[in-house]
Amino acid sequence: MPEGCGRWLCVKKRLEELFLATLDVGSVPLQDDFDGSRRNVDRAIVDKVTVGLDYPCYPQLPGSSTNPMNMALQYLKPLSKINPSIQITGQEARLLSDNINEPPDVIGVEPQEYFLTFIRNHALDHVKGLKACVTGPFTLAAYLGLSNLMTCGASKPHIVRTLARILSRSCKRLSDLGFDFVCIDEPFLSVMLGRRGEVLFKYDEKFVLDILNTLVTQSSCLSAIHVCGRITPLVKAILLKSAADVLDHEFTQVRENSNAYSKEELERAEKFLAFGCVSSINPAVESADEILASLQRAFRLFGNRFLVKPDCGFGGMIGTPDAYGITQRKLSNMVTAAKMARRCLVDG
Repeated sequence: MPEGCGRWLCVKKRLEELFLATLDVGSVPLQDDFDGSRRNVDRAIVDKVTVGLDYPCYPQLPGSSTNPMNMALQYLKPLSKINPSIQITGQEARLLSDNINEPPDVIGVEPQEYFLTFIRNHALDHVKGLKACVTGPFTLAAYLGLSNLMTCGASKPHIVRTLARILSRSCKRLSDLGFDFVCIDEPFLSVMLGRRGEVLFKYDEKFVLDILNTLVTQSSCLSAIHVCGRITPLVKAILLKSAADVLDHEFTQVRENSNAYSKEELERAEKFLAFGCVSSINPAVESADEILASLQRAFRLFGNRFLVKPDCGFGGMIGTPDAYGITQRKLSNMVTAAKMARRCLVDG
């Protein structure tokens, strides 16, 4: 078979696998089980699979006020054990010096390893694949002294580079373990790559791209970069040039994001969008018909180059009455809408 034909078949297979596939961003509004029982973690895993997600992500569970946990502390806590320069008080992390020692072992992957083992031991592997996420180096660095944006860890290129090397090992481990999807969570990029066309801290675009690709290229599986908030021109330009397969954004709370990419741009760059079609902060539950209308609009804009997901993680809804029940109903309606869309746009 000619080389061009083989490549076309590969692209066609990828389109068939990813178009209208459903996934979630990760976090859910249940507190972490620090007592070791893992009841909430287990419940969240079972519910994500049962609701019908094609690529469920391991549950990121926020901690409590007395024992906090978030997307940064998952990595900063183990780093602080070998780095006296990282001081953690509650949810606040400080960088006392400009040096970070790299740990001898991979960090931050224990929750994902547990997720994978639980899925296999409980015969819950009737899904297209499993998704893991890793906090990106710019976002992780920003948590170090976040109270002062211009002097936080993200403003120090050597800190960002060191964290990128550390996190790239986490990405490789997750890929080697058998995850089918690894997503780099970089919400800080929507701040750093601002609307005025300038990168904070005077970084050039090549530096940002090299740092992101340090992580992405370590995954032999599907890769994604998640950036919430508004898609600025710089965010778009850098992500289209990145090595990631999927660009993951909010499209419900930030509706103007629908104008950020064109179908032609995605095709040229060989990218897919992870299309946020339900709000992760508004407790109103979108109906399946409302979500279907959103997916039909996405099809008109992007053709068959998108997956289906919530805007962001649901961890921020913790404290809202019936937050977990609301999350489950949103995910259930999203899965139903994706099946309806497939009948309308593919089978019909």
